[in-house]
Amino acid sequence: MFSMLRDAVGAMPWLILAMSQLTNAACECGYSVNSTSGNQFASYTDLMENDFLHTVVDNITEAGWRVQVYNVSAEDARGPYGKQFELQNVESNPLKDKFSWSGDSENGGDPGLRLWVRGDHSKGLVGGAEMASVRDDVLYGSFRVAMKLSSTSGTCGAFFWFYNNSQEIDMEFLSKEFNNSQGAVNLVMQTPMSVVHGYDASNTSAFKIQALPFRPDEKVHEYRFDWAPGSVNFFVDGAWVYEMTENIPVDAGRMFMNHWSNGDPLWSAGPPGADTSMSVTYVKSYFNTTNTAKNDAYKKRCANWNATQVCQIPDQTVAPDPSGADGNKTANTYFFTLDGDDHAPGQEVFKTTNGASSLFASSSFSIYIPVIVALFSWAFAL
Repeated sequence: MFSMLRDAVGAMPWLILAMSQLTNAACECGYSVNSTSGNQFASYTDLMENDFLHTVVDNITEAGWRVQVYNVSAEDARGPYGKQFELQNVESNPLKDKFSWSGDSENGGDPGLRLWVRGDHSKGLVGGAEMASVRDDVLYGSFRVAMKLSSTSGTCGAFFWFYNNSQEIDMEFLSKEFNNSQGAVNLVMQTPMSVVHGYDASNTSAFKIQALPFRPDEKVHEYRFDWAPGSVNFFVDGAWVYEMTENIPVDAGRMFMNHWSNGDPLWSAGPPGADTSMSVTYVKSYFNTTNTAKNDAYKKRCANWNATQVCQIPDQTVAPDPSGADGNKTANTYFFTLDGDDHAPGQEVFKTTNGASSLFASSSFSIYIPVIVALFSWAFAL
């Protein structure tokens, strides 16, 4: 028996190598929301992931984003103050320990990418921060951000997709809406109807104030929307909260994040009297592309669509917060791009510090273990 076990164990490296070769193609055909056998299955060809708890770059474009620099007059901003988006209002603030998922940050305060709203508005402009994805070919997908909002009343923080003023999908947070026990997220789509109403979506079916059972400024939570032909569904920490089905966007655009104020009492309120920030710990986007070269590359690596070569996107079902006693566990979420090249074939992998890795085992590891256990069971049964 032991000679057979010895032979079996001796064969394991070859078996593992063979399994590794199979799993190298694990994500060749893309990424799915839900199981490929599920009723709500949706598959996407491309991804863009950012681990901002560990990202150290000289220029944020290395991470797939561009800081937006421009001014908006008070008249155009439709408030008592104008808006001034500046480069220095986007600040990288990674963890000091690149091998950890919680702890002290390089610049103090909340770790992650910080988007600042400035307290000095003496010149009639309120300093804010905005970023747009380098990629402008995003059409349908699942889009997720983990962030902690400002605790100072008078700002608007947002995560959104944008094509133009009549095709936009937003998750917006007004810090004035946070009270002692709960908060809210404004689920908004700018549509042809909102343009008719003076760019005010609140008078249309594409607007929903969604109450939250927590304050978004107390810790990091994940906010998500899944955009498909004919629908947009919104989620908080993996739980579905609302669906919109009218005037759904049909063109490709970019992802955005911003944090701003213009003093409008009907929206942002404020502006704040001191500098205040919102912190983003990750962005995860899984989507289809209108880029011809990228679509051609996808067709080559997935010449014959196979469900076994589609990787299911893990749902984040708890707040991915890096603070507290369990911060090193809860903030350590799954990234395909940190799980080896075989899980991001043909994808743009954006720069992070060396050493950051996923807490969750790779799919290849999850395959090895049953094989090894089965092999030992077989050997000892003989």
